[in-house]
Amino acid sequence: MNNLANKNAIFFDLDGTLWDALDAITKAWNKAMEDNNLNYRFSKETMKSFMGLTPKETAPLAFKDVDLNTGLKYFALCLNEEIRYLRINPGKLYPNEEETLKLLFKDYPLFVVSNSDKGYIEDYIDAYKFNKYFTDHVCAGDTNLEKWQNILYMKSKYNLDKVIYVGDTNKDFIESSKAGVEFIHASYGFGKIEKEVYKISELKELHDVIQKVFKN
Repeated sequence: MNNLANKNAIFFDLDGTLWDALDAITKAWNKAMEDNNLNYRFSKETMKSFMGLTPKETAPLAFKDVDLNTGLKYFALCLNEEIRYLRINPGKLYPNEEETLKLLFKDYPLFVVSNSDKGYIEDYIDAYKFNKYFTDHVCAGDTNLEKWQNILYMKSKYNLDKVIYVGDTNKDFIESSKAGVEFIHASYGFGKIEKEVYKISELKELHDVIQKVFKN
């Protein structure tokens, strides 16, 4: 079956949903700071708090003592090193990930929609040869759009009827709500959501939950 014939689709967040790259990202950011003789250093917990945020949201948190433009320049140094580093040291997949993607791919077109920069989603897809599962992907670095706008962009591009967004943070939930699409919380990831939403505690639960959501 050509899964694009199905106008119901699944969109995924990346960090905390499809892989855990926190260790590698932390090392990459600290290396960027060292290489550029900047005195900032980041812990894993600090990096975790940045997951899913846009550059303009992250820069003031990471570089509090400088103006936004300078912070964004420092942030760009970190991102460049992050993309390079992850090419060699990819993040870790979650249990049963490829089996889950393979199962979903039989029936649904799959997409990645992330707030990352150009090259980041490609690092994930290339590292694990997952291009065969994903129809397309888009990130903030590609379009300079908010996540909800990128969700609608992909929905329109492929003329999709119903979309489920799978993400791990409250921001993912908010952005999905703005886009008017269904949401499933990957509760094994980096964020918590106080509202009552569909959720999974591990990826192998996703196929069954998706059937329920699409039937409602």
